[in-house]
Order: sequence, then structure tokens, then C-alpha cells
Amino acid sequence: MKARANFFKLSILLLCTSLISGSSNKQNSIGFWQVLHAKANVIDSYWQFPGYFASHILQLPPTSLATLARNKIAHAQYGYGLSLLTNNQTETAKLFWQASLNEITIEQQKHLAASLLAQQRWQDLALLKAHNKLPKGDAFYHLQLQQRAPFDALNQPFMNKLGFLVASEQIEIQKQCTFNVLMLSDHRDGLYRLNHFVKKYAQHPEPSSNAFCFSKPIYVGNAIACNSTKATLAQCDWQQSSLKQRLPKGFDFAIMMPKQGTANVHQGLMHINSQANYAVFLHELMHFNGFEDEYALPAKKQAWLCQLEGLVAPNLFIAHNTDAPKGWHKSKSCQQGGVAYKPSAQWSIMQYQQVGLSEQYRALWQTHIEQHADLFPRF
Repeated sequence: MKARANFFKLSILLLCTSLISGSSNKQNSIGFWQVLHAKANVIDSYWQFPGYFASHILQLPPTSLATLARNKIAHAQYGYGLSLLTNNQTETAKLFWQASLNEITIEQQKHLAASLLAQQRWQDLALLKAHNKLPKGDAFYHLQLQQRAPFDALNQPFMNKLGFLVASEQIEIQKQCTFNVLMLSDHRDGLYRLNHFVKKYAQHPEPSSNAFCFSKPIYVGNAIACNSTKATLAQCDWQQSSLKQRLPKGFDFAIMMPKQGTANVHQGLMHINSQANYAVFLHELMHFNGFEDEYALPAKKQAWLCQLEGLVAPNLFIAHNTDAPKGWHKSKSCQQGGVAYKPSAQWSIMQYQQVGLSEQYRALWQTHIEQHADLFPRF
């Protein structure tokens, strides 16, 4: 009997506790509802139920959030900062979310970091990291990529999820393609630009299907030094790079994308900056197969190339004492030495990239690959 009496008392105690707890939760929600719908004083209501308000802070309207935030309530400062970020008021937002950093939870830190990443607020993400308030996750690894961290410090699954590789990964060539091209960059924007080029090329392969296959963009970080300026040729110091010997074998050409410098191709290696458009990329791709520029060549190149005679490129014939091929037209390529001729009377992609690839040059490109695929300089 005594045991049954004790069990009965315990049951009554648990029931009362549950009712009190339920009543407390109901009061909390009623207090929050009154702020939302009955215009109750938000500051008074907050201090009555601070825990409930903190966990539901993002459900408050901006005016209520602003009132609490200006009264230096950390969870409201965080919520109001997020609200301002959503409305692109990034500098004002920073005044509020920064004041809340020591009070917000790890989940709130992640939410804030995701909002800053969406706005590409790299300096603000770096600030979070400096204060140890940037949990590991997408925003953390995107910041590492933006800050050009060493490639072996990057999270490989994260990079693979983005469709990128890191330089330590081994990849195989695609045997169905005439040429396989290695795609590399030392910075985040470069990887995304290379990805854009590959996807656009896949929509309309040039000059024909399976002519070129491209690797996924590979991140090399600071393993290769690229120090070009906007006014100089894009160049990276491959000779001093230990990475060169570790790159996958069997690729015909390579593309390196630094931030700056004018596009160029030399010995099977293309340098092209991450502001370049697809037309420039296609123009440079034709250089892999020996096509020459139809605007005035650099003086040093003219000094030797324009002394030659005959067909020196698929689209360039140099004449000294001979006639040009029938149907060819004068080109600006040579300002010294012989007279240069090109196949088209109109501007072509090799003279002005933005005109695009004509049917005439597509056929010329395809024929040249079919006849000389084994003769092009390899990377």
C-alpha cells in the first residue's frame, strides 16, 4: 500500500510540473503574440520572456527588431543585422551583427556567415574568422579559397561538391578526344570562370565534337606565382614551381588563369585572366592549333615571322615575291618584312574576337586539326 501511495504522489507531482511547464510556454507564446498582433511594448515583453524571444527573434517584424537592437539586446542586434543584410544595407547591418558576436550561438554564427557569403562580404567573413566566430562549413571554406590558401589546406569534399579539384588529385584523360586540356587557376573567381568556359563550350563544341576535352578546374593556390599586371602579358612562374612535375600526365595543353594580364599562348600553355570573356577564350584556343592573329603582331614576332614566306599558319600567308593564294586578302599581321594575307575579306575571330567563329574558319580549323593533330606543341 505504501509503495502504491508513493507512486500516486509522484504521478501527481509530474502532472503538476507538466501543467506548469505548459502554462509557462503558453504565457511565453502569448507574450510574443501580443507583440506581433496587439502592439504590446516589445521591450517589456522581451524582458518578461527573454528565452522565448531569443529563440524566435527572426520572426519579429523589422520595427520591433530595430527597437530591441537599439536597446543593445544581443539577439535582436543579430536578427536586425540579418534583416538589414537581406535588404543590402550591408554597412549598417555590420554595426548591429558585430555587436552581437559574443552572445550568439554557433548555429546563429553559421546563419550569419551564410548571409555574408551570399553578399560576398569577404572582409566581414575574415572578421568573423579572426574572432573565432566562423564555424567550419561552406562559408569557412569559401573564405579560404578567396584568401588563396595553399591547395593542400582546402577541404577536398567541399571542392568536389563545387565541381573543382585540388592540385593533389589525380585525373585521367578522356581518350575519345583529340586533345585533352588541363584547367588550372590560383584563385576562386578563376575556378568559376573556367567552369563557365567549359559549360559554354560543351553547349557548342568547336570546331567539332570531341576536338577538346577539359578537366575540371584545378585549384593550385600559391604553388605557382602569377604576378602579371593588367598591361602586361599574363604569365605564371612555372619554372620555379615544384607543382609542375606533380600535375597529371597525358594532357596535350594546359590553361592557367591568373587574375590579371593579357591572354596569350606559348608552347601549349594558355594564360588567360579571370575577367576575359568566352570569345577571347575561343580565340586563344585556336592558337593551340597554330592560328595567328590577324591584327598587327608584336614587333619582336614580326621581326622573324614576317621574314618567312608562304603558308606560316592556317590563316596566314606571307608573300615577298610571290602571289597570295586565290581568294585571300591582305592582313594587318605584318607591318614589316613580307605582305601578310588572310582567308577572309571580313574581320574574323582572329582579328576581333567578338565577331565569333564563322563557318569558314570553323571548317579551316577542323581541317587543320585532321591533317596536323600530331604536330602541335604540347604542354
